[in-house]
Amino acid sequence: MPLPIHTRYKIMFLSRHPKGLQLSHLDVARAVHCSISTVKYWLNRWTQSKDLTDSTRSSRPRATTEKQDQRITSLAKEQSFVIAQDIPNQLKRRGVVVSERMV
Repeated sequence: MPLPIHTRYKIMFLSRHPKGLQLSHLDVARAVHCSISTVKYWLNRWTQSKDLTDSTRSSRPRATTEKQDQRITSLAKEQSFVIAQDIPNQLKRRGVVVSERMV
């Protein structure tokens, strides 16, 4: 689980800010309830980039196309009581192949 942004700023304040307590890595880790390596990571990150936000990550490729998503959505709107297991079968009859796990 990512460290919340406010905790990252606490690390900076407790360790490096002129009006902060100037605590050691160990004391900061204890104060914010994280590991020493996490404290070091965020302090190094701040030193290098002056940025404590999450970096962008590559995501998993899409399992369905935009067109398939639109067809799934429109089918679900047409038939308000359709269950997820029935959607692939109904789409298959319309010429759209999607697996049950995609819905």
